[in-house]
Amino acid sequence: MQTKTMAKGLTMLVLAGTLSVAAPQVASASDYINPCDLSTKIDELQGFGSDKSKNIVVYKESARKSSRFNGIVSSGTVRATPCGELFGLSNYHWVVFKGDGEFVRKGDGGYRNWAFYGRWTRNDSVVKFHRR
Repeated sequence: MQTKTMAKGLTMLVLAGTLSVAAPQVASASDYINPCDLSTKIDELQGFGSDKSKNIVVYKESARKSSRFNGIVSSGTVRATPCGELFGLSNYHWVVFKGDGEFVRKGDGGYRNWAFYGRWTRNDSVVKFHRR
């Protein structure tokens, strides 16, 4: 009989009375973000250029005024220390979608606050995405 349990970040597998300890679990790629250049997350989510069929937005939570996305394929959030800071954490989000949508940025632009890819039109801080 097999039993799996989690203890202090280690995966433990018990087989017929024997204890086997696996290596510590490594964070998946989706858990990583470069807060100094959010466009690197676009590259990862796009399969480093192999998938050009979706719209993608990556943004720091404090840089979002409003947003709407249709046809979401995947999304995620990770907490990281903002670029150039030694302490504190901020939420960083990403959304991959095939439909239309809109993202309205607040604050200044730049890859520390947002990055996007796909079919879009832009008017300064407003990006309107078009169905893919």
